[in-house]
Amino acid sequence: MAGAVADRIWRASTPEAIDADLAALWREVGRGDTNVARAVMSNLIVFRNPTRAADDDVAALIGDVPLEQVAARHPSRVIVLEHCHDGLPRAPSASAVGILTFGPESARYGVEVIVVRSACPEPSLLSILRRFVRGDIPTTVWWTEDVSAATPSDALVTVGRQLLYDSRRWRDVGAGIAALAPLVRHHRIDLADLNWRRLAPLRRALVHALGPLKADAWRGVDIRVSHAAGEAAMAWLVCGWLRSERCNCADPTAAEAGASAGGASNERDAEALLSVTIGEMTATMSSRAVEVVGPNLPPLVVPPAREAEADAVAAELRSLAPDRALLAALEALVDRFAR
Repeated sequence: MAGAVADRIWRASTPEAIDADLAALWREVGRGDTNVARAVMSNLIVFRNPTRAADDDVAALIGDVPLEQVAARHPSRVIVLEHCHDGLPRAPSASAVGILTFGPESARYGVEVIVVRSACPEPSLLSILRRFVRGDIPTTVWWTEDVSAATPSDALVTVGRQLLYDSRRWRDVGAGIAALAPLVRHHRIDLADLNWRRLAPLRRALVHALGPLKADAWRGVDIRVSHAAGEAAMAWLVCGWLRSERCNCADPTAAEAGASAGGASNERDAEALLSVTIGEMTATMSSRAVEVVGPNLPPLVVPPAREAEADAVAAELRSLAPDRALLAALEALVDRFAR
């Protein structure tokens, strides 16, 4: 279904008039020469921190979130929520509605977008969300902010089936894990991390080289993980994955300035994002490839996951099963940071 936006129409609205205004927009779309089918496979709540954008500046409210690209790949009823917690119950302060259309004239489809700004306590927020989500399809909460600085609210967790986030945004890994700890312990919502997807080539390479994490090759060896600047969350995810199967992995360390994540100085290693050393074997992950080297091992190179953010988000929206390996890694990290 993926394609460029064929057309987009917006109008300012009020919380009470959202459904009526959407119906009016669909009538407007239907008056054209091309038939447009209404497409909706899920609800997608896109959480945004408060901005200084004007109420009628929809582009500024959406910001750099690739909303249109995601909607093209996985048609959803999109609810962009800009929320600020407030102790007083209030109605949403502003809203807008829109319809995005995609595809050729012979197979054009449209998706609904609702933009809401609110400042209210948790019970009021839950009431607002339940008004706008459709109950007969799954709901994903896309947390576009730093979880370590802004914890997902209970209202969003209650209404959602899946919480989607990117741990690469975290400024504080410990705080991010602490924020997710109640969700991990009580399995209240399925968790999906875009950063975990980036690790797929590395995990695949390590398993190819040494076998599953339960294999004897992983026992009795010291494992060290080092990372480039800004990749601490990714390193901790690797560590959590290894510890979830009782591998002896030390806490990750940052590579020294001017050196690679693996400590070498050649051009390949200078681009390293992450390095995992298992005994005498080393796997190095860069933006170009994952390379595994070691004695008695044939050369192993795994291409990276070249996946745009919109493609990654759409893939997670299509997934209906929880990622048990990610959950196990997070459980191990919750235990580690709870010490």
